[in-house]
Amino acid sequence: MSSLTDELKRLMETLDQGIQQQPGAGDAIDLILASPARTTEVCSLRHDPVVEAFRQELVDGLIRVDTANKLLHLVNTVVTALLTR
Repeated sequence: MSSLTDELKRLMETLDQGIQQQPGAGDAIDLILASPARTTEVCSLRHDPVVEAFRQELVDGLIRVDTANKLLHLVNTVVTALLTR
């Protein structure tokens, strides 16, 4: 059993030395904090002209076929993009 603990101790010392030799190395949190900020190209469709037109026609109670078609096309574009990622 003592040979196992001795081996574990040597392994830990080796890992500690390896970490100390890495310039600027830290733990996983340090790496994330040091990385560039995340960005996104996601935008809300809430005020998209197609959605606004559909919303207005829904309120008016007269949804035209071409307006519904445009909305469904927009939704299909978004779903397709999500599924192909």
